[in-house]
Amino acid sequence: MNIEKFARTYRVHTRLDSGDQTVIIPGKLGHIYEYDVDENVFGVIIMPNPPRKLHWGFTKRTLLEYGFTIVQDGDGEGAAIFDPDNETQAKLAIRAARIKHIRKLSPEESKRRSERAKALSRKPSKSPKPVAAD
Repeated sequence: MNIEKFARTYRVHTRLDSGDQTVIIPGKLGHIYEYDVDENVFGVIIMPNPPRKLHWGFTKRTLLEYGFTIVQDGDGEGAAIFDPDNETQAKLAIRAARIKHIRKLSPEESKRRSERAKALSRKPSKSPKPVAAD
């Protein structure tokens, strides 16, 4: 599985990393990336800003319980690798990095929103009334 397919499967956004121009899945506390393409292994890096020792400690313990392998272990941040085909590990990695899901709208909600957008775009803009000169 590649990172794009992973993102579609779990309804998350991707973007190019500004440092090395690789595709990542960004989150509030870290991101998911392809660790080893040949071995089909992904990595999750947890880097809260500022680093939080307790957060990383609890997160690391949880990741280890679910079969992740820690590859970087700092004081308040770290990284772990996981199997992207393992649904439990994938969901845990998304939660650990605090990655937001893409909202999936029902057909009714999608139609309602598009009709509202059309109605708003048709409204004439209110211009101020001219002031009468004395």
